[in-house]
Amino acid sequence: MGFDLLTIGTQGVLTAQKQLNTTGHNISNVNTEGFSRQSVEQETNNPTWISGNTYGTGVHVANIRRAYDQFAVNELNLSTTTLHAASELDSHLDVMTNMLSSISSKKIPENINDWFDAVKTLADSPNEIGARKVVLEKSRLVSQNLNDFQETVRQQYADTNKKMDLVVERMNNIGQEIGALHKLMIKLPGPHNDLMDKHEKLIKELAQYTKVTVTRRSDGNTFNVMIGSGHALVSGTNASQLRMINGEPDPQQRRLAMVEGKGVKAIQSDDIGGQMASLFEQRDHTIPQVLDELGRVAIGFSGQVNALQAQAIDLRGNVGAAIFTDINEERAVKSRAFIGGGSTAEVGVYIDDISQLKGGDYSLKYDGSQYSIITPQGELLKVDPSGSPKSFSVDGMRVVIDSDLSAGERVLLRPARYGAANIQLIMNEPEKIAAQSYRSSESFSTGEASLKVLQSGLLKEFQVVISPAANQFAVLDMEGNIVVEPQTYPPSGPVTAGGTTFELTGGAAAGDKFAVNLTPSEGDNGNLLMMQAIQTNKTMNDGRSTVIDLFENVNTDIGLKKSTAGRLTEVARVENEAAQSRVASISGVNLDEEAANMMKFQQAYMASSRIMSAANETFDSILQIR
Repeated sequence: MGFDLLTIGTQGVLTAQKQLNTTGHNISNVNTEGFSRQSVEQETNNPTWISGNTYGTGVHVANIRRAYDQFAVNELNLSTTTLHAASELDSHLDVMTNMLSSISSKKIPENINDWFDAVKTLADSPNEIGARKVVLEKSRLVSQNLNDFQETVRQQYADTNKKMDLVVERMNNIGQEIGALHKLMIKLPGPHNDLMDKHEKLIKELAQYTKVTVTRRSDGNTFNVMIGSGHALVSGTNASQLRMINGEPDPQQRRLAMVEGKGVKAIQSDDIGGQMASLFEQRDHTIPQVLDELGRVAIGFSGQVNALQAQAIDLRGNVGAAIFTDINEERAVKSRAFIGGGSTAEVGVYIDDISQLKGGDYSLKYDGSQYSIITPQGELLKVDPSGSPKSFSVDGMRVVIDSDLSAGERVLLRPARYGAANIQLIMNEPEKIAAQSYRSSESFSTGEASLKVLQSGLLKEFQVVISPAANQFAVLDMEGNIVVEPQTYPPSGPVTAGGTTFELTGGAAAGDKFAVNLTPSEGDNGNLLMMQAIQTNKTMNDGRSTVIDLFENVNTDIGLKKSTAGRLTEVARVENEAAQSRVASISGVNLDEEAANMMKFQQAYMASSRIMSAANETFDSILQIR
């Protein structure tokens, strides 16, 4: 009897001791991040049967239970992913809005407007060399400002790629740490309460970077950790490796990939979630949008200025030369097409109609028999390149295919992306600014044709007349005398008359007349007045915007995105805090509750100790009986 009583007391003491230890463990870890409160589950021992009756045999510890709710944790992880996706995007847009409101950014429209002011001053005295020098200096400031700001924005693109590398490195480390924890769980007997806290802490950190799904494996001790739409980062004790790989065809547009054996499988960024999703969003959409709009500003401004220069004569009586680099120079044409490494394709992109020029990426594909192009809006267009070399036009650009794509090959077309980087001042002689338009007031045309003088010769005044059937043209002097006999219209190439060479495009209507006057006239400022009109003419976005409007619009767009991202971040933060509160209410340590438990378990310990004392006294009394 005494021995049974001693066993019961001993078990009670040990149980109370474990309860005190667990309570002390909870109190010690009250400020430990990710710690989940633990509690002792005790059960009665199996009773014993003696002489027709059952007698209790005491208590034992059945389990050390970890306060945990899978649904609450899943909600926390999901809200963590949403919060970090929103906050990363908000942070990036904050940087972009600050850049767009910086002094360097504000100088872009200011410098362009200063250029128009300088042209206006020159129009008042077209022959003044000093005023011409001011126009060239303002031209240099415009191009330099666009170059510098484009490089600043481009650096954000490079920085985002570097940040992706750091995030991927940390995700790989987390995968390795989770795999190591799984190995410990297999080696050590359960329950793995503290190890599970570390596991959940790692999962929560991983959820900052990407969407995470965790499932328990059949062995009961380890888990599968999936990221994105179901890519296994950790499977049991094995951790996969993530890697950033070069984009195709643009190597700088790097992609997330997972190493599978000796191969590498690219992961779609559409549903990766978390911070990585925001990094892809800013690199592939926000930054390119700003670069494209800068490019359209540069192309729209320099293209129109150069076009007006080409239809006027300078102070020396020559046809005006370009002030800025030609928007269709060979380097710019080639830079607009991204062709994969090892490809034999040759593609160039020319800008024919500035008013229709759009930003974004166009994807040109070839299936072996048919070319197609996907616009930035996602519209699929079938195209049939023709001519020699093959070419087709879309959205104001002319795509020239000098060498065909291979079957299944894809080429990225970015007509405006590098416009701000390519613009340069190439005129260094102020006398070459063309103030006088050579288009005579006697011109009359209703068709779409245009005439462009390439070189001024002895013939200074002439008119080109289209026949009533619109199938021939003739060159006449201003008196109506024939200089060049009627020829087939449109001409197959440049036409030369009296040493003057010009180009005449197709599309003229019957009876159209193009009159040209290449005789210098002191004080003539007709071309300068047309240059001034660029400031207010809505020549971009299909006639809806001016050049400066483009820059103002991108400021507005980024500002609206920043405002929306800020609101979404606040909503995500509230949801995350609510999820954290729910998890804390279940798993958090309450010091008042633990203090009460400490007193309760201490009393149980003392009471069980008294049972042991009673058993000892009873046993001593029995030994003293003689």
